[in-house]
Amino acid sequence: MSYIWPLILLVPITLWAQEDDLNVFETTISEELSEAGRPARKWSPQRSPVTKGADGRFLDLRSAIEEAIRKNPFQQIRGYQREKIDLRRSDIFQSFWLPNLALELQSSNQKIDRIRESTQNTPRMGAQQAPTGSVGLVMEDFTLFNWGRDYLAYQNQKHTLNREEQILGEQKRGLKFAVIAQYFRLVKIKEILNVKREQLRQASFVHKVAREKLKLKKIRAQEYYQTRSEYLRAQTEYQESSFELGVEEERMANLLGDEYRGAYRTAEQLRYVALNASEDEALKLSLIQSPAYRTAKLVYDNASRTYEKTLKDNLPLPKFSLNLGTYRTGFDPDGSYWNYQTSPGNRNVELVAAIDMRWNLLGEGGFFNGRRNQEAFLNKRIAETNFYNTKREVEVKIRTIYKTLRFLEQKVDISSYQQKNAQSNYDVVLDNYVSGVATYPDIKLALDNLVISLINTQEVKFDHLLRKLELADLMGLEDFPGENFEALAVK
Repeated sequence: MSYIWPLILLVPITLWAQEDDLNVFETTISEELSEAGRPARKWSPQRSPVTKGADGRFLDLRSAIEEAIRKNPFQQIRGYQREKIDLRRSDIFQSFWLPNLALELQSSNQKIDRIRESTQNTPRMGAQQAPTGSVGLVMEDFTLFNWGRDYLAYQNQKHTLNREEQILGEQKRGLKFAVIAQYFRLVKIKEILNVKREQLRQASFVHKVAREKLKLKKIRAQEYYQTRSEYLRAQTEYQESSFELGVEEERMANLLGDEYRGAYRTAEQLRYVALNASEDEALKLSLIQSPAYRTAKLVYDNASRTYEKTLKDNLPLPKFSLNLGTYRTGFDPDGSYWNYQTSPGNRNVELVAAIDMRWNLLGEGGFFNGRRNQEAFLNKRIAETNFYNTKREVEVKIRTIYKTLRFLEQKVDISSYQQKNAQSNYDVVLDNYVSGVATYPDIKLALDNLVISLINTQEVKFDHLLRKLELADLMGLEDFPGENFEALAVK
């Protein structure tokens, strides 16, 4: 049993060594958190100083939006896609409304050199020394009237391109909204980080008071270690908030197309503004300009036109066309020649009508192409059902967002009162704890309530902004009437 006594003596030594290490750590953290002129006891969270340095850059909302639209890689790609849409629109327009006029050059093989000559060749075999060919101005058949079948296909292509161009504009608006949301998300996290920093400072102060009380034997060791546990928990939460800030700064850099090299610093805060748009106005605009509604309507309209074209394609309707002919100059070893013809051996310019129709009786497509017609009809019904369902979903979404916004607006008012009450309660309990009137559970509960109320205020304001951005996107608006999202950033 003699070996047990050294172990018993070693336990207090280990505990005191651990105590000394934690005291050194706490002193270091307290020095980092302390600022000149700030009282040690009162809750006084302050923003981080806004500086320009090698480890970060200053950022405001307006410049962030401008930079994202100018430098975001996906927005740059959308610029190229818009140019492609313009090219395709010109092709579709000219192929339908204008005849196809082409310059055509053809030539036969001309001998440059003979690598090997076969003894079995006749004198006229192989490529010729002098080429033959022609140069011509070709004007292909131009359809004058086709019972609207070509026009229906043209309408589908035209409206599809218009919708693709609208989508590019909606994606640009979505980028703007994403930057606004991410910017204020950074502001929110920075505010929460300040709250966590102040929570850590207060927990450190309470722990120091408990240490002094322990020395005077006014409290038990259990309460002292409870304050130390609370202090370490506050330190962990502060580090977690710092990590979360770094993650969100990376997301902001990707939105901006920025080469992220450090922290983003800002002096702006989110200004809470209640929604001023009515529910009826939101429903009216969303059923005209919301992205989902526009896409569903395009699909429905295209399916209706495709069904109409399928029915016309199954009728023996003649196509009226005009061939303006080909002007061609030919050349060969004997010289050159010129001719003009609309068809082989024919120089007459004629308006012609022709029927090119085929009905399947057995096999693919069904009897008289009945299955093909039925499939086009079912595609139309599917698109129609999806269109009306999308309309219903948009209406439900608008009403839900509108109710959520009104609820959040009430919550903002409540959180403001909650924060003021928690602040007053903490100040009173802290004074009572220092004077020995309040217990540690009292000060812990007051501190937790204050931290929760401060964070809740930031969260509810940010959630209100997100719902407003979502509502504006559904309404197809950059800003609400009489309101500018960029003006929500105030110093």
